[in-house]
Amino acid sequence: MSKEKSQYGGGRPVMKENGVIVRRKGDDWIVHMVNQEDDYETFDTERQALKRADEISDEYESYVQVRDEEGDVDENYNYDDVQ
Repeated sequence: MSKEKSQYGGGRPVMKENGVIVRRKGDDWIVHMVNQEDDYETFDTERQALKRADEISDEYESYVQVRDEEGDVDENYNYDDVQ
């Protein structure tokens, strides 16, 4: 997991255009790219969603953020750290 800090001093990585977001939406888990919330894939489990996010982040060498339904960040991963 990245320890890089943003310009705001937090532990969140600098947002890149090709970051991947995984978040809970009702009973489902969705995966989408940063700033592309309307273009997403839906999965039944967090594990399935993380697997897909890992594939995308590996392709772009980017990061994955796992967020809760309110949009708060639960986890940050580098493309090579997604489990």
